[in-house]
Amino acid sequence: MGKKGYEVPREGTIQVTLSNPNQTVVKMFVVLYDLKDMPPRSRTFLRQRILYMPIGSSDKDPDAQKWLRYLIHLRFASSKSGKIYLHSDMRIVIFRKSDADTATGHGLAPHELRSFTHTPVNPKYSPRMSTTTR
Repeated sequence: MGKKGYEVPREGTIQVTLSNPNQTVVKMFVVLYDLKDMPPRSRTFLRQRILYMPIGSSDKDPDAQKWLRYLIHLRFASSKSGKIYLHSDMRIVIFRKSDADTATGHGLAPHELRSFTHTPVNPKYSPRMSTTTR
C-alpha cells in the first residue's frame, strides 16, 4: 500500500482479491465498513471472519473456531485533516479443512458460509502515535 497507505471514503465497501501466481482468483473478500465517527489522528481495524458453519448456528458458539475458513484483517488510520486510509499491511488467513466439508456431504447437518465483521469495542479508536504530519 505504500508509505502513505490507500485513501478510502469514511464508509463503503472494500474488495480484496487474492490471486495465485497464474492470476487465477483464489478468494475475493468483500468487507463493508462505516468509520464516519472516526476522529482525526486515530486508528482502528476491521476483522472479517468467514465460517463454514451448520445452518442456524451463531458465531458465538464454542465450536465457531473449528468452522473458520477465511480471515482478513484490515488496519485503518485517519490523518490530521480527518481523511481515512488503509495503512501498513493487511493480513489474510486461509484454512483448508476439507475433512469437515466432506463430512457435510455424508449426512451431517447442512452447512453454509457466513461472514462476520468485528471491530474493537472499548476503545473503538486509538490515538495514532506517529510523527508524520499529513
